[in-house]
Amino acid sequence: MNITKSYVCISWFFNIWTKLIESPARILEAEDSKIGNSKILIISPPTDGGIKTLVEMNSKGETFLLCFSDEIAKMAERYSNQHNTTNLNICVENFFTIPFNDRYFDAVFANCFFDFCQEKDFNMITLEIQRVLKDKGKIFSVYMDFPSSIAGKIWNFVFNKITFLSQGCHPVDIRPVLSKHNFNYKKDISLKRFGFPIKYIQAVKQKKSDCI
Repeated sequence: MNITKSYVCISWFFNIWTKLIESPARILEAEDSKIGNSKILIISPPTDGGIKTLVEMNSKGETFLLCFSDEIAKMAERYSNQHNTTNLNICVENFFTIPFNDRYFDAVFANCFFDFCQEKDFNMITLEIQRVLKDKGKIFSVYMDFPSSIAGKIWNFVFNKITFLSQGCHPVDIRPVLSKHNFNYKKDISLKRFGFPIKYIQAVKQKKSDCI
């Protein structure tokens, strides 16, 4: 599975998807983040409408969007310009490296990201996010949850069968790997929108001294 290819393929409808399906989780994320004068990193598809919201909330801070190819970066720049999203810094790095120093960011927002990744990469991804977060820095993440209802199982079946729609998006659980790398949960919420299973996670990086 190639995340760049997936992001390109869903880019034409992803903003609508976010508004229709993920808006409750994204509202919670925005309310909980309490940014405004922070250094934040966003990891999400380039046409994610939630990017503009976070940039505007962090008006006095620095906001970066991580892209995994020049193609994705160009899409993000076009989308940003179309929606008058100023003060967004787009950075490009191969999957999965974050081109910043240790303990640089106050918060990382990984939305519709983990559910496009393979679980074998979760450990590597989490360690890299942990590296660039400050002590007590936060990770926020919205992703496809494992279905528990009939409607959720139908969504999962559709995503498995109609790959041009899902582009590899699948249910995941990132909580075990976050716990493994010393993140404490502040929010762990399961939501449904039109039956689609959504997980919203907020976790805080512990100081090394707190882990002893």
